Amino acid sequence: MRTINLAVVGATGLVGEAIIKLLAEREVPVGELHVLASANSAGSRVTFGGRSLTVGEADQFDFSRVEVAIFAAGAPTSQALAPLAAEAGALVVDLSPAYRYDDAVPLIVAGVNDELLAQARETNMVACADASTVQLLRVLKPLNDLAPVQEVVVTQLQAASATGRSGVDQLAQQSVRLLNGMTPSEDARAQIAFNALPVSGQIQENGYTSEELKLVLESRRVLAGQPLSVLATMVRVPVFYGHGQSVTVRAVQPLSAGQAITVLEGQPDLDMQENEDPQAMSPVAMVEGEPTVRVSRIREDMEGTGALSYFSVADNVRWGAALNAVMIVEKLLKDYL
Repeated sequence: MRTINLAVVGATGLVGEAIIKLLAEREVPVGELHVLASANSAGSRVTFGGRSLTVGEADQFDFSRVEVAIFAAGAPTSQALAPLAAEAGALVVDLSPAYRYDDAVPLIVAGVNDELLAQARETNMVACADASTVQLLRVLKPLNDLAPVQEVVVTQLQAASATGRSGVDQLAQQSVRLLNGMTPSEDARAQIAFNALPVSGQIQENGYTSEELKLVLESRRVLAGQPLSVLATMVRVPVFYGHGQSVTVRAVQPLSAGQAITVLEGQPDLDMQENEDPQAMSPVAMVEGEPTVRVSRIREDMEGTGALSYFSVADNVRWGAALNAVMIVEKLLKDYL
């Protein structure tokens, strides 16, 4: 496999750092790696494969120097710079929500709809699905191959890192203050430490939040071509890294727990957990920093309606976001670059 020159925009953020580590760990054949961020972070250093690299300013970079540019810096940066990178000839892999609903840009969950990467050169852009969508669909895809899924009900226990480094810092600071007998915060931010918040994102006119609608709309777009009802509830919980998802699925024909276990056990990056030990059934702490999703508690509906339920956990930063982007780059390099 030939080497490529690659840029990571947002290299000093949580997801950017995880992407750089995975590029080295998975031995992606990178020739020159350009690590980029805002002017505030320019000049800092990051490590890649034993080398120390200086962070450059993203808005000053000549993207014609690279073949692939991974954007992990948020929607405003992607909206401003990704089109410029694409026009310069770089194939943009964007992790922000900026282009996820653009019909001209393929929305990808690696291992689920890779075939759409054939369209990437039409606009020189690929949109990565949100980490929540990746976690949901990577488990649903094998079940959907057994029998097309019609209805999904998912309750997500969302980690603080879903909002980036600021969310992690907020949880840490509030925890320290509460453990020292102080109020959780000096400002008006909601208490997340030792708490559970039933709202994640902004509440919309229909009562759902922006985070819930994101999961619904992205899932329907990735699993296009079939009628799919998705009902989502997002709950923010005091966990630094790792989303938990309690999922109930109904397909066009009943799925047994045995069928689900058999098909999921054969999937890469999926780890099936035995149900005999309650302490080992996919606790979130088991997946922090791990490039895998763990699935447990697979069970059939007691009323015999054909529904199937399970619980999954995955590191939203390393697995849901960073690994999905790196796997997309690997697929592009193998088949389309």
